[in-house]
Amino acid sequence: MKMPTLLPNKLVLEVFTHLSTRNLCRYMILSRYFDQGIKEIIVERFHKAFSNQNKRLLAFISRHDLLELEQTRHAFDFAFESLNNKTLTSIFSVDSTQPKGTIGPNKSKLEGLRLGYGGIWHQRLINESMKYFGWSINIEEQEARLYIYDTKTNQPYSKACFVTSGRLLTPVNIDICESNKGWWTAPLLPKNKKQAPMVKFTGRNKIRENVNGISNITGKFKSISIKASLLLASLEEPRFDKSDIGVKYLLMEGGEEYFNNKKHCIIC
Repeated sequence: MKMPTLLPNKLVLEVFTHLSTRNLCRYMILSRYFDQGIKEIIVERFHKAFSNQNKRLLAFISRHDLLELEQTRHAFDFAFESLNNKTLTSIFSVDSTQPKGTIGPNKSKLEGLRLGYGGIWHQRLINESMKYFGWSINIEEQEARLYIYDTKTNQPYSKACFVTSGRLLTPVNIDICESNKGWWTAPLLPKNKKQAPMVKFTGRNKIRENVNGISNITGKFKSISIKASLLLASLEEPRFDKSDIGVKYLLMEGGEEYFNNKKHCIIC
């Protein structure tokens, strides 16, 4: 019986370049040689997609605000900062110099977000601080939804590509702010409890005093660490965000008028 001919390793890696990122990750335990080769393929793909600063991350946060006694939502704009070639973990950060209410490297004005059910949300400015109750509560639970969007478009809307969603448990206690200068890190907890978190948020809370001398806490998200493979898979295999409050489009300056007139809108 004739034994099957084994393909050379270089030829196997050449075949791997044509596989999707999701399938590539399934072969990363074959050997040290293939593991390194697959990582190099993913790194090259990632830099092609994100190093030009056009593709960015949008975090859409939903929370129950105890100060306002209602459900509130916030949005944060993250730009690519770095990629660890060994762990394939990427870092996206909020630009502290970005004017509130603008997104992207060109600082384009964002009027709001069009949600999945068709409504337009413009409750808060993007990258605006969150105000916490903070006196007797240690942890606040929030829902976070992550999207990729592309700033390189002349259309009034830019389609938001859904990445993932989950629960965030962030510290909001005054004592925690004082003990670590307000810095905290929290994983994005997936609905499937067996899955390990692939996303971590970093933020910073600060103590503010109002005119009455009562201390409040304000918080901002500063960065996101997220697996590069998760972002690439989201681009290669677009998923529909089934949530009604999910983001469908970014509403740029003048875009609401275009939307009402049904002109030049990207409909998915």
